[in-house]
Amino acid sequence: MSEAGLHDLGFVSTVQCETFGEPGNRTFNITAKSNRGEATVWMEKEQLYQVGLSLRQVIVTRETPPDPAPFDSEQTNPNEYIYVEFKTGDMALEHDPAADVFTLSAQDMTGDDAPSDAITHVRFSFSREQANEISKRSAEIVAAGRKPCPLCTAPLTPGVSHFCVKVNGYNPTENPMGRGAD
Repeated sequence: MSEAGLHDLGFVSTVQCETFGEPGNRTFNITAKSNRGEATVWMEKEQLYQVGLSLRQVIVTRETPPDPAPFDSEQTNPNEYIYVEFKTGDMALEHDPAADVFTLSAQDMTGDDAPSDAITHVRFSFSREQANEISKRSAEIVAAGRKPCPLCTAPLTPGVSHFCVKVNGYNPTENPMGRGAD
């Protein structure tokens, strides 16, 4: 459920990332809420990982300003409550070092040939503390997935044979006698 155009939630009171489903069949999102409305942005696991990693990099490389400047975001339509939900294609993360505020922008997966007024775009801003929580939670969510193969890092599915490209398809864990048992 989303309406095309730019939707700016401004500074949000709540921002969280979540996952639903079992490892190997999970979905991921970031949900944000403010007095202007709410947005749920669905994404791939790798996108959530990159958001968390990018937030962590900014947090550890940029100090909190001693006297942060006030943060003000434009309000696109002050009389309208916003509710958008979509699967994102493009995302961008910004940091305002003077105010120490992070802004996440996401655009829906509408095809490249769609006119710009048919694309849903949401933007919301949040504090360093909220950024730190998103960074930590996204790392926990990603780590809770399927365990990677120690050789090729492809995800392993319990009970399913794994063709490992690093050992030409040979899986020593499937042969109790080991590699030399011919």
